[in-house]
Amino acid sequence: MKIVMAAIIALAFAGGAAGDQVEDRAKLSGTWQIENGSGKPVTWVIEQKADVAHFTNTEGDQKSADFECSTKGKECKVAESGKEAKISMWYNGASLVQIETKGSDVTKRKFSVEAEGDKMSVEITPIEPSGKPETLHFKRAQTATAQK
Repeated sequence: MKIVMAAIIALAFAGGAAGDQVEDRAKLSGTWQIENGSGKPVTWVIEQKADVAHFTNTEGDQKSADFECSTKGKECKVAESGKEAKISMWYNGASLVQIETKGSDVTKRKFSVEAEGDKMSVEITPIEPSGKPETLHFKRAQTATAQK
């Protein structure tokens, strides 16, 4: 009986955690602007629908990426900054992990939203050639209706 009760409790917690994870993942959707003011303004627009995410990236007034890809790890062919690339995405907990391959260059990005939902960090790790990881910090952009 104790084993059955322990299994039921474990399933209840797992169900709650899965529900929380879905809520946390939904926080990733929106328009995000880079926090540091140096250089060109960088904006990510992320729209999630079921098992697919649509990404638009703008640097200054130039759109550098606009693609839609599965969040189940399936590889997608995209064009980024005019160059062909392959993207794979999946969730690791509430964070979205993205692997991008352009030619022989491979880069990992990890998108994570803070609990409050108004700040996002993007950890960028060059895998091939290897390099030093960096983290960019973004804030959720105010929408026109939210400003009124």
